[in-house]
Amino acid sequence: MKGRSLVALLWLVIADSAAGAEFMVEVKVDVQRGCVLVHQPRDAGAQAVGVLDFGTTARLDDPAGPLTSQLLSQRPPRLECNPDTSYQIAVDAGQHGGVGEVRYLASNQPASRPIPYRLYQDPAWRVPLPVGEVQHARVPSSGSAALPLYARIDRLAEVPAVGRYSDLLKVTVTW
Repeated sequence: MKGRSLVALLWLVIADSAAGAEFMVEVKVDVQRGCVLVHQPRDAGAQAVGVLDFGTTARLDDPAGPLTSQLLSQRPPRLECNPDTSYQIAVDAGQHGGVGEVRYLASNQPASRPIPYRLYQDPAWRVPLPVGEVQHARVPSSGSAALPLYARIDRLAEVPAVGRYSDLLKVTVTW
């Protein structure tokens, strides 16, 4: 009887133990370079992101210096990418044309002459943005690159006709 009890007990232990297997699963991701323009609607086509506003003035020959402006926007555009991603930025000639570093503000008044202005990447006016010329840069280690725009109207000897002068620029960012 002892033998039968031992065999029955052994059979219960074997029957009670779970059979199992182990296996390995690889988990991976390939991170590729990419960017997103932050604070932009996801709609197709160009979107308005702000205004370069020179304000109000009667003359453009102020001895204090040129009229200046910077991109005014509640959320200035910036590029978020993998660190060290290269990107390019170019600004077209605007609605009223331009050559080299000069673009033009125009009025809807027929007798008015266009007002020349220049664009820059920095507030010190050292890095111009010539018409259609591609500027190359790299995203810093933070992964975020601001896309500032600054504008300047140099002193003009002539007094412009009264009116609102404007231009519309297309900025192209590629990566």
